[in-house]
Amino acid sequence: MNTKVCQWGNSAGIRIPKKAIIASRFDYNDEVEVVATDGQIILKKKKEKDYGEIFKPFISTKGWKFDREEANEG
Repeated sequence: MNTKVCQWGNSAGIRIPKKAIIASRFDYNDEVEVVATDGQIILKKKKEKDYGEIFKPFISTKGWKFDREEANEG
């Protein structure tokens, strides 16, 4: 599969053939990471966010435990 690098405003763009999108398991509106190395441009699909890791710094359980039953008493 071949395509061309075209001017797109002040940037460059390429059209990715549908076969390549299907083979790579990309989908429209997927976020991708662009890695440029030694004459290559590699597109990597961004992984789903692990929300547990994102919120970990905000959740502190030092000496504190939530007890649902106790919270709902009387």
